[in-house]
Order: sequence, then structure tokens, then C-alpha cells
Amino acid sequence: MLLPISGLFSHLQFKLFSYFAISLLAILLIATAIESLVLNKLLTLPSTTQEQLTELASEAKVFIRNSDIEGLTQWEKQQVFTLFILNNDLQALTKREMHPHFVFKLKYLKQLKQPMGDRVQKPLIAVPLGKHLINNKRQELTLVVQLNAALHPAQQLSSSLWVIRTLVGFAVLVMFSSILSKYLITPLTHLQAGTQALASGDLNTRIAQHFSTKEPEFYKLATEFDHMAEQVQQSMLNQQRLLRDVSHELRTPLARQELALHLLSKQLNDSHLTLLHRLEHENAEMSALINTMLNFSRLNNAYIDLNIQAVPINEIRSRSLNDIEFEAKAGQTIIWHSQPDTVTLITDVGLLTRAIDNVLRNALKYAGECCTIEVSYIKSPNGVVLTIMDDGPGIEHSELETVFNPFTRMDDARHSSQGGYGLGLAIVKQSMKLLGGEAVAENVDKGGLKISLHLPS
Repeated sequence: MLLPISGLFSHLQFKLFSYFAISLLAILLIATAIESLVLNKLLTLPSTTQEQLTELASEAKVFIRNSDIEGLTQWEKQQVFTLFILNNDLQALTKREMHPHFVFKLKYLKQLKQPMGDRVQKPLIAVPLGKHLINNKRQELTLVVQLNAALHPAQQLSSSLWVIRTLVGFAVLVMFSSILSKYLITPLTHLQAGTQALASGDLNTRIAQHFSTKEPEFYKLATEFDHMAEQVQQSMLNQQRLLRDVSHELRTPLARQELALHLLSKQLNDSHLTLLHRLEHENAEMSALINTMLNFSRLNNAYIDLNIQAVPINEIRSRSLNDIEFEAKAGQTIIWHSQPDTVTLITDVGLLTRAIDNVLRNALKYAGECCTIEVSYIKSPNGVVLTIMDDGPGIEHSELETVFNPFTRMDDARHSSQGGYGLGLAIVKQSMKLLGGEAVAENVDKGGLKISLHLPS
């Protein structure tokens, strides 16, 4: 389907059409010029054929010097060419009869080094033999040879011309492709670099300065990209401001409420302490929920400046186990399998530690009061895979894909005694995404849930 030559890209369409038209015209003109220059060379007898005819002339001279006309006649008949020794009057020295068509072509004799042309399939070629004494009269003799069709240079002319046209076409296309690369690929490269920088979190990315107003279609596209980047940046700034405001507006009344409950506890008697503790617990739960939601919102919607550094995995182990083992109940055991080879990760320590802590806390909540949680890691071709596996009841196979969705709570996790808001594993998924990896959940055959954290190298 043809695109209409109108709108923003009409200039680009016209320019592309002009480039292709000029390249096609250039191919035709250059190929024609080269063909005309080399055509005579291509239609000249090859040196081997010239040497063969020169050798025949030398043999003929021997018979003529010896006045051996009969031997010369036999020699002419034995050759693979049709040939005659002619005098000044174009009469055969050996008196052999010439075919009328041969006599007709004597008008168009070609010299040995002259281009043969491509009209006559079997041209006549004249090789001068010099002056010789014939019947007491010196005559200029010429060896006239009818060239065999298979030896005509025109037999290879077609393939040679196609080689020339192909080479010319390729050279012209390479030249115009380099021009198009400068005109098309360079702007697209700037656009690709800009989108990659914006996607990686550099909200200050702008690309319009790399484009000229002489390229209106690309300049317009670049300015629209800059406008989009500015809108995204402003949206992120507004969101960060909103998060700060929400954090302040929610935490301030909670802090006041906590202070009021603390003061109230000194005035109430023991009969009201149960209710007071309940209010304090709910206040703490609300504060934890606000913190979790704000953390997830920052990870999910805002751009995070990662603090990437090299850290031994044993340091990650120490950070995680110090807090989690304190939270574990008496019947819950956490085993971290170490390896003799020290593995160094290139990652954001805080983000990775938070992800591991969330997975371990999720296992402590839902694997049961008596459970074993095993942590192990292996090197993979693409990095390191950290696996956290428990021996609890696991989850339904259909829920493995949705377990990382926000506010997802399995049926067994609905009663409030276990706590949780369904955001822990969602934070894990988003943290791994920011680290360039992924989180995968699967059930263990013998029972339990296994969550694998794939970390890039």
C-alpha cells in the first residue's frame, strides 16, 4: 500500500524517493560509461588466440619462401580454421575456391589487434605476411583466417557486462547506503540512546540538541520525546512529593495517637490494659502497613538510584540472619548452606537484603510453627541463583504466578493471626526487577514452597 506524500513525513518520503531515484540513475549511467570504455578491450582477441594466429602466419611464410604451393595447399586444408593466403587482388595464392560468403566478408577484414565487434559471429582476421616474390613479381601477401565462433570474444561479453553492472550497482548502493546511514541511522541511534537512558532512570535525558531543523521530521520527533521526558520527570517529582506528604500526614496522627495511648496507660487501671494493648497493637500494625505501602510505591513507581557495589554473599548472609533468626519461633529453623568458594555479588546490598528478608519472613509466617527453612545458592552461566525453600504446605499450583502480585493472600493466610498485607513478595519481585534479575516461585515435590532469586552477574 502506498503512503500518501503529505503530513510531517512528506519531506522524508521525498528525500528517500530522491535517493533511490538518483542511485538507480547513477547505476545505469556509470555502468553504461564503464561498458563503453572497456567494450573494445573485451572484444579484442585474447593473447593466446593472437599467438596461435601469429604462429600460423610463420608456418605459412616457410611454405612461401620455399615456393611450395602444393605443400601450402595441403597445409591450409589441415588447419582447424578456414584460411587462405591472399595477394594484393584478394586472390587465393593456392587457387583454392573461396565460398561466396567468405568473399563477401573480405570487405570487413579485421586486423589481429583490432576489436572484433559483436555483430559477425565468424569474423575474418588479416595477418600480414609481408612482400614475397611470386611468379617473378613481388606481391604483398596476407593470411586471412575465419575465426571459429567458439573463440570469438563476444562469447564472454554478456557475463563480463553482468559482472561490471553488478560491481557498479553494489558500489553505488554502498555509497548511497552510507548517505542514508548518516541521514537515518544516526538520528535513530540518538533516539535509541535517549530511550535507553530514560528507561534506566535518567529523567534529565534530552535529545533535541542532537537534531537539526533541516531534518524537520526527526527534529519534531526529538522535541516530542523531550516533552514526554519532561512530563515523566514532572510526574515522578509530583509522586515523590506526594509520597513525602502522605508519609508526613499519616505518620503525624499515628505518632500523636501513640503518645496519647502512652499517657492514657498511666491513668487507666489494670482492667482496661487489655483494651489499651489492643489499641497499641492496631496502631503499630497501621504504622507498619503505611511503611510497607510507601516502600512498595517507591519501588514500583519511582526511579531508584541503585548503590551497586561488590559484596561477598557471606555478608548478605550475616545481615539477613541477624534479624530473621531473632524473629523465628522456637520450632522454626533457618539453615543457610555455605559453599567453600566465596561468591561475590555485584548488586545493591540494601535492596537485595530487603528482598531476602521478605521471602524469609513470608516463610516464617506461612510454613508453620515447626518448620525448616533452607537457603542455598549456586552459580549459573548468567549469574547466581539464591534459593529459599521451606517444608510447609506450599500453595496451589494455579497461584504460583499470582503470588508476587500486590495484596495477594492465599486462602491459608487469611486469618489475622499470621499478619501480613500481601505486599512482601510484591516488593521482592520489584526489587529483583530493579536489580536486573527475577523471582520465581515453585512448589517442592516433598512439600513446601521454593522461591528462587535470579541475580545477574
